[in-house]
Amino acid sequence: MLCLTLLLLGIWGVTQELPYMLLCLSYAIGAAISMLVREAIAPSPQARISRLIALLLLVISLYGFVDFL
Repeated sequence: MLCLTLLLLGIWGVTQELPYMLLCLSYAIGAAISMLVREAIAPSPQARISRLIALLLLVISLYGFVDFL
């Protein structure tokens, strides 16, 4: 899901079309929530780092998504 997010971000960088950026942000939000759920169900040894990265991704994506509205 994160690879698809990066691909869409690259396409948006070339075309500057809004739908690509909105789709990229929605995939990033989904990936961050998926990471948080995975860590809640089966914690890994690096649970704190994974949660921090997922929360950072979620906050940045939500900020970008709200900025477009």
